[in-house]
Amino acid sequence: MMPLAALAAALCLALPLAGFSPASLAADAGAAPAKTRKVVLETTGSGYRWKLVEAPVPAPGQRQVLMRVHAVALNRGDLEMLAPGPGADLSGMTVASDAAGEILAVGSEVKDFRPGKRVTTLYFRNWVDGPMNDETLKGAHGASTNGVLSEYLVIDDTAIAPAPAGLGDAEAAALPTAGLTAWTALNAGGPIAPGDVVLVQGTGGVSTFALQFAAAAGAKVIVTSSSDEKIARARALGAAEGINYRTTPEWSKRVLELTAGHGADVVVDVGGKATLAQSAQSLAWYGTLSVVGGLSGYDGQIPAVNLLMRRARAEGIYVGSRADFLQMSAFIARHGLKPVIEREFPLDRYEEALALLESGGFVGKIILRP
Repeated sequence: MMPLAALAAALCLALPLAGFSPASLAADAGAAPAKTRKVVLETTGSGYRWKLVEAPVPAPGQRQVLMRVHAVALNRGDLEMLAPGPGADLSGMTVASDAAGEILAVGSEVKDFRPGKRVTTLYFRNWVDGPMNDETLKGAHGASTNGVLSEYLVIDDTAIAPAPAGLGDAEAAALPTAGLTAWTALNAGGPIAPGDVVLVQGTGGVSTFALQFAAAAGAKVIVTSSSDEKIARARALGAAEGINYRTTPEWSKRVLELTAGHGADVVVDVGGKATLAQSAQSLAWYGTLSVVGGLSGYDGQIPAVNLLMRRARAEGIYVGSRADFLQMSAFIARHGLKPVIEREFPLDRYEEALALLESGGFVGKIILRP
C-alpha cells in the first residue's frame, strides 16, 4: 500500500467540511444527538497525535447519509499519519478509514440506502469501479480527506457498502482496508485457483485476510512470521506451512523446498524493503508479487532477474474499488468466513489501541468502539 503520510503530503489537500442542507433530509435524524465525539489529528510540532474532541453532528447533504458508527478498525496507515512528510497541514482531520454502523438518515437523492441499513465505510469515497486515477487518491479516508473515527458520521453514499450478512459490527469494520487489500492482492494476476501456492508475510490484518481468502479458495498457504505462536494460530486459520524467518533467514529457499521447486503463485508482500528480494526469489513461473506495504520501508528493490527468469510480474496494490468490495463480500458470505479480531477497546482508550497496533503483538484486527 502507498504510504499514507506521503499521500497526504503530496496532495496538500484542504480538508472539506461536510456541507449540508437540512431541507435535503429524506428521513428524520432525531435519533442523533446535537454533538458527537470524534478523534482528530493535533499537531505536536514534530508530527501529530490523536485527540478526542466534541463536534456538532451535521445533517447529510443530498447524496450523503448520517450513520451511527458502532465499530472502527485500525490499520498500519493510521500510525503513518502521525509523522507525515512536509507540505500537508492535517490539523483537525478526523482519523481512521474503516467503520461499520447503522444509517440514521439519508439525503434526498440517495437511492440505494435507507435508515436502519447496516453498512461499512469504504477506504476511497469516490472509487466506485474501473481503474484507479488521480481523482481517486483525493478521496482516501483518514489520509487525504476526513476519516471515520466518530460516534456519528456524515459520509457520501458512494463511500459506503452494505455490511456482509452474518458479520457483526467489529467484523464488518475490519474489511474496508485490510480485507479489500488482501482480496485485490490475491486476484491481481487472476482469480486464485485450488492448488495454487500463496505466500503471506506475518499475521497482521492484510496477511490474515489473505490467508483466510486463499485457504477458502483451495490454495496452499505458507506464512512467514518471527513467532512460532503466531504460526500456530495461522495454521489454525488454514495455513498449510509456516516458516519462522528468525530461525530460517533465507526463507525463500524454504518456500521452494516446501513446494518441490514450484514456488509461490502469489506472494503478498507487506514487508517492503527487507522482504522484496526474497519475495521475488520465492515466485513460481508466471507468479505474481503483490506489493502491498512497507513495514521496513518503501525504498526496497525487486530483482529484475527473478521476474525475467520466471516470466513473473510485480504489481502495486492500493486497496480496491467499491465493486471489488462487493465481490469480496459475496465471497465472504459464500464461504462463511469470519474476520479475526484480536481485541476491542472503547473510544476513550484509543491510546492503548494505538500502542497495541504499533507493537505488532496481535493477529488480525484491532477495534475501537465509539
